[in-house]
This record gives sequence, structure tokens and C-alpha cells, in this order.
Amino acid sequence: MGALIARLPLLLLALGLWLPAPTHAARILGIFPTPSISHQLPYQAVMKELALRGHQITVISPDPLKEPVANYTDVDISFSYEYFRQVITFADMSEVDPVTMLEMMTPGFIKLVDKQLSSEQIKDFLRYNATQGFDLVFFEWWGYEAFFGLIHAVGSPPVIGILSFGGSIVQFRSIGNPHNPAVNPDVFTGFSEKMTFWERVQNLIAMVRVTRQWEGVMFHEHEKLMRKHFGSAPPPVYDTSRNLSLLILCNHWTLEYPRALLPNVLQLTGLHVREETRPLPADLQAWLDGAEQGVVYFSLGSNVMSKDLPPEKLQAILRALARLPQRVLWKFENDELPGRPPNVRVAKWLPQQDILAHPKVRLFITQGGLQSFQEAAYHAVPLLGIPFMGDQHYNVAKMVSSAIGLRLELKDITEESLYATITELLGNSGYAERMRRFSGVYREHKARSLETALWWVEYVLRHEGAPHLRAASLRLAWYELLLLDVAAAVALAALAALLLAAFALRRLWRALRPSTAPAHHARLRKDQ
Repeated sequence: MGALIARLPLLLLALGLWLPAPTHAARILGIFPTPSISHQLPYQAVMKELALRGHQITVISPDPLKEPVANYTDVDISFSYEYFRQVITFADMSEVDPVTMLEMMTPGFIKLVDKQLSSEQIKDFLRYNATQGFDLVFFEWWGYEAFFGLIHAVGSPPVIGILSFGGSIVQFRSIGNPHNPAVNPDVFTGFSEKMTFWERVQNLIAMVRVTRQWEGVMFHEHEKLMRKHFGSAPPPVYDTSRNLSLLILCNHWTLEYPRALLPNVLQLTGLHVREETRPLPADLQAWLDGAEQGVVYFSLGSNVMSKDLPPEKLQAILRALARLPQRVLWKFENDELPGRPPNVRVAKWLPQQDILAHPKVRLFITQGGLQSFQEAAYHAVPLLGIPFMGDQHYNVAKMVSSAIGLRLELKDITEESLYATITELLGNSGYAERMRRFSGVYREHKARSLETALWWVEYVLRHEGAPHLRAASLRLAWYELLLLDVAAAVALAALAALLLAAFALRRLWRALRPSTAPAHHARLRKDQ
């Protein structure tokens, strides 16, 4: 016993060396400008948990928390919603490929950021916080680069990029992570990992187009906008974009595809998905409980409005739903839906996670948004995807390739096509069985995602931005990264070797050829 007591200081020292150093209560800023609650939910989950750990959190967002949280302050820019919905009708995006959509939306993003940076809310924030400073910034890495000037104004702390989907070529380039067009379908293509030759060609073209649009057009416009609001002091947009400490992607290979990742790139999933189920309103609970044939849940998310669907498509959907023996619960943004069949119930807002948790829900008709996909995966509900924009095509491709759902384009919806697709999904038990297995894998990784995010955030704080994680590829020019300089050197060396061999052969030939000349000349003299 005495020997154990004598060794106790050494044991405590060893334990102290093994455990990570404690992280002080840091001042952390979140910049999340997108006016879309589906984008905001995973960000809020991380920031609320950091606040609960004692960090002082300030969040610039169009979606302030409905219930206050200690240590959490919102900078409310909810005015962004009104402007964004005036200039963009998402239901019209179904006919446009995602890369073209990005090109079309660029001017709108620039105007949105200009309005946000011009607002009194941001000016008030800067008046107070420019002298206070922050220890860390979370930045929504999605078309808001003029906010880099704000980051500079609060002391240029380390930056963690975060994105509510799985990332594109632009985000991977910013952190130095490889993104191989032969094996990694870009989120803007809508391909699965099983690409044909022509899909690989299109994937490469899409990646070139996205890079050109983002780094060529958007960076240029954001550079001008940043100078307008913050002057000449901040470093260039491009430089800041390649100075991230960590990149958090709110998607995971379980809902995407395996890829090579650097240690400072995190794939996390289901950050916003609640493990506990909340009680439903009594009348809705009774309506779901009474569905003897089950329930089809229909929601196109928070951006695509069902009320904005073309009238002929809306009528085709209603006729198809009327033929189902199941009850249908539809998030529909108007008070009433003319021609609504008796088996269809509509509401402007619905508690989606708690509905998907109900045992009577057998199918989810979705636009393919990632947060909806994550919730369906957690609750093991098969899917019918009707993609409109952005990463929705990509997510729906994953549903189809995993055989846990089917795809139907809006342009192809008729009464018969929709009815046949729903009937296949409900009548073929294979979809539900595969989704149960899919859900088992998903839940296992989802369970660790939030804790992993928090550990890495505090790791970056402990190690002052963790510069040791940054990839050497960020220091290389594009031709060095592609080894074109090496290839050119090898080609020149090979060419030099060929030329040297040719020169040596020519000299050898000339050296051997004159040996026959004297006899030849002697014969000529004799003949003469």
C-alpha cells in the first residue's frame, strides 16, 4: 500500500499527460447567412452544444433560436428570407441542372450578402465586437466570402468551415483534399459512384464549370463586395478561403460514398436528428394511429413549396393519391387544397422527425434534401425522391443506388407514373427491408457525430488553429499538384535521350561509312 501511495504522483502525472489539455471557455462566432432552416439545423445543434459546454457563442443567422440558451447570443438577420424568396422560386429549378442553377443564383447571392452586410444588425454587431474579438469562427462555406472581411474585423481568429451537405470540388480545393473525378461524383452532378464513361466525362466538365464559376466569378464579386464594406485591410478572398483550420461536412459516406479524406476534413451526419421522440398533437396522433393501411408522408422541404407546383402536376398528384388505400399527410403551404381527396390531410407545418418515427408511416415522398434524407434514414422509412435543385439530385441518386427508394422527375409526373411508383415502393417489401439494414449502419455512425464535432472544435482551440493539420498541397501550384512539371521534366529527359541516341548513331554511321571510300575511288581511277 505504501508503495502505491509513493507512486501516486507519477500515476497522476501520467494521467495528466494522457488526457487532452482542458479548453478554456472560448468566444466563438458563427456566420451562417443562408435563409433556409434546413441549412441552419445542423449548425444550431453544434453551436448549442458548445454553449452548454460553457463557451460564449454568438451566431449571425436568419433563424434565431426559438427558445433561449445560456451563453448563446443571436444576431438576427431574418430579413434575408423575404428578399431571397422574392428573387428565387425553387419549384422552377427542377428543369435546370445544378451547375447551371449555381450560375443563375450567383447574382442573387451577391445581392443577398450586400444587404446583410449593409444591415443595422451587422453594423451593431461590429460596433461592439470589433474590439472584443473572438477565439474561433464557424463559417458557412457556401457563397458568402465577402464575410471574410468581417472575420478580419474581429481579429482574424482561426476559421472552421462548415457546410450543411457533403461538399463540392470548391470546398475540397479550399482545404487541399483530393477530389478525383473518376471515382468521386461531384455533388452538383447527381451521379452515383457507379459512373459510366460519359458520366465521368460530364463529372469532369461539371467540376471545371463549378471551379470556374466559384473561383473565377463569385470570388471576384465577393472581393469587390468585401472591399466596399471593409476597405483594403482584409487579405484577399482567395487567400482566406485557403486558410481554414478544419472543414466539417454535414454528410457522411453512409449517405454518400467512401472517399479519401485529410485529417482536418470531417464527415458527420445527423447532427440535428433527435434520438428522443416528442408527442404529436392529439388529433394528428389519432389520425396516424387509425391508418389501417399505413401512411404516406409527403413534404418537399422548406424551400420548395408544394403550392407553387404547376397546376397540371398538382392535379395529377391529387388523382394518384386518391387511388391509394393509405392515408397521405402532406405539408402544403396553403390553408386548403382544392380537390383534396378524403384520404389526404394537409398542414402548413408538420413535426417531420416525430412523424417519421411513427410506426404507421411507410413511405416518405421528398424533394431529396439532405436533412430529410438523414431523418428518413434514422427512422428507416423508404423514399420516393422528386429532386429540384442543388444536392437533391445527388442525394436521390444515392437512394436509388442503395435500392432504398425510387426517383421521379417532376416533368415525368403523371397520375399513372406517380401511382405506379408509389405502388411499387409500398408493394415490394424489399425496399423496407433494405432501408432497415441501411438505417442500422447509419444510426451507428450518427450516434458519434456530434461528440466528434465537439472534440475537434476544442482541439482546434487548444492548438491555436491546428496549423499542423494543413495539407502541403495548398502550397503547390495547380501544375505542381497535377505533376505536370514532373511529367514535363520526364518528357524532356526522354526527348534528350532520344536526341542523344540519334546523334550517337549518326556519328557511328559516319565513322563506319568512310572505310569503303578508298577502294571505291581506286576503282574509279582504274576505269578511267
